[in-house]
Amino acid sequence: MKPLNGHSGTDGFAVADSLLKTLDPDSIGSLVSLGADVVLLVDQSSIISQVYFTNKDLADYGLSKTVGKRLQDCVTIESVPKIDSMLSAETSHRPLRGYQVNHKCSGKPDLPVVYSAYTARDFPYTIVVGRELRQQMLDQQRLVQTQMELEADYRELKEAETRYRTAFKVATVAYVMLDGERRTILDANPAASTLLSSTGAPLSGKSIRDLFAKDDRDRVGDAISEARHSPNPVNLDGVRVAKGEPVSLTIRSYRENGITNVLLAIWPADQDKESKRQRTERPVGGTGVEIADLPEAVLLTDAEGVVLAANTLFLDLIHAPSLTQVLGRNIGSWFTSAAIDIRVLYTRLLDEPSIRGFTSTLTDNLSGESAVSISARLNASSNTIQLIVIPQQTGNERLTIPSPGMSDQAEGFSALVGKVPLKDLIRESLDVIEKICIEAALDQTSNNRAYAAEILGLSRQSLYIKLRRHGLEDYRPGPDRHT
Repeated sequence: MKPLNGHSGTDGFAVADSLLKTLDPDSIGSLVSLGADVVLLVDQSSIISQVYFTNKDLADYGLSKTVGKRLQDCVTIESVPKIDSMLSAETSHRPLRGYQVNHKCSGKPDLPVVYSAYTARDFPYTIVVGRELRQQMLDQQRLVQTQMELEADYRELKEAETRYRTAFKVATVAYVMLDGERRTILDANPAASTLLSSTGAPLSGKSIRDLFAKDDRDRVGDAISEARHSPNPVNLDGVRVAKGEPVSLTIRSYRENGITNVLLAIWPADQDKESKRQRTERPVGGTGVEIADLPEAVLLTDAEGVVLAANTLFLDLIHAPSLTQVLGRNIGSWFTSAAIDIRVLYTRLLDEPSIRGFTSTLTDNLSGESAVSISARLNASSNTIQLIVIPQQTGNERLTIPSPGMSDQAEGFSALVGKVPLKDLIRESLDVIEKICIEAALDQTSNNRAYAAEILGLSRQSLYIKLRRHGLEDYRPGPDRHT
């Protein structure tokens, strides 16, 4: 049997000419379909005479209805030239991997198939063998989507870096970022170079001690050590730089890559207004005992959510410089956009001794949001709650309120009445209602995204954004759903 595309086919099989003379077309189609997803018997007029496929899922794409139609009429318009080339005996250069085409499917996404064609002497049909590429196309779409998201995140990161780098550069106050352990300068703005260096040269990599007068180096070192372990800024006056000019300092700690580094704000000592502006922060108190070092972010709260202890991984997660900035605060401080989540969690702990996999959105000290999974346990003897907070790499859907279709959805809302403000319930329930409407639109349109956007009164772009937010990018109407 002679393959039109110059090789033995996508699945590496060949059929002898003698076999075609001893078998009827049905037997041939059934035999070839054992090694392929789709087999078409096409006559000299490009009319499909027989269709064979082993995967029952392909029946939903209407392949069985193509019998009696021209193969060119069953594919999308951009695939027609490929079919013409595949069926033409005059075509000399053919792709070794076959022709990738898309079948038109009413109410469904196009069906991608890669076809190869075969002819034999005295056999009235061209055997078209196909392999469906739905999974490959889905993987490609996910790859493209991931690439677009990465590019968008990178662009956003670069834009933010540009904004803050510009603000850092044009600031009139000298700012120095210091490695908290080595006491070497990580970065400094031009104002710092002008104030601390006699030549105005860049300060990165230099020891902070070398920039101050010998008599004041120990004072500066002690102040830096104090700031690394204090929730409040440390102020220092009457210090002289190496050039001899008196300056004032405010030293703050911040968390970076698991290390507590230091930010110094430095200005001439005679600028009283700057001293007042830099030192108007309200002190934060509180002490506590740190939890044993565990491989995940862990914290301990009382029954009202006030933090009693936390480990360093939790500090890294929320970008808190020190433990004292966490102790005494309510855990809801880091779940401001999902306050109802924590209330639901603590309410459930009254009935359940432990909860696992409770998902929510954490807001860190830099106002960044990230999806997290929370496991919690109530210690009845001490009336304290232990929580493990694990960042989630994937998944956007929160489990704040029972998902649409769950039998306990109404009970879930009822249990919150009297414990959660009505406005919070309404705000959070809007997401649930929106998700129900989107799913209903996808069901009614057999997952036709363009038509679903139209009946919802949304643009396609808005619909795709909402699909990602609700985790419905791969949504497919199930057999038990009503259209």
